[in-house]
Amino acid sequence: MTDTKFQIVPPPADAPMPTVWSERIRGTTETALDCESAASLACHLSGSFTRAKSWADLVIALAKRGFGLQFEDTRLVLVNDNTGMSLCTCASIGHSFASLMARLGKPSVQADSHRVIVRPQA
Repeated sequence: MTDTKFQIVPPPADAPMPTVWSERIRGTTETALDCESAASLACHLSGSFTRAKSWADLVIALAKRGFGLQFEDTRLVLVNDNTGMSLCTCASIGHSFASLMARLGKPSVQADSHRVIVRPQA
């Protein structure tokens, strides 16, 4: 039997710590989350989605928890703000874009990043 030694290399000091939902890149037809992580994330963010009375409310509530929203093609996805990685579609955690739009209206989207933003004041 060979004795293999592993060296643990810490991430750079300014890099965000990885989380269960930040490391795996998801394909166009799947969520990056396993069932348990998706259920946990859905529970963690459920109040943010259900209490929001506007897109601004939702964007602010999610940002306080370290998340954002952006469009990938026509799909609304949840993004980890620390890593910039998209995690899953909002529909996969129970909040489809169609249902959000019916309740909150049309979102403001930043053209270059496709991020949902708080509507700028006129």
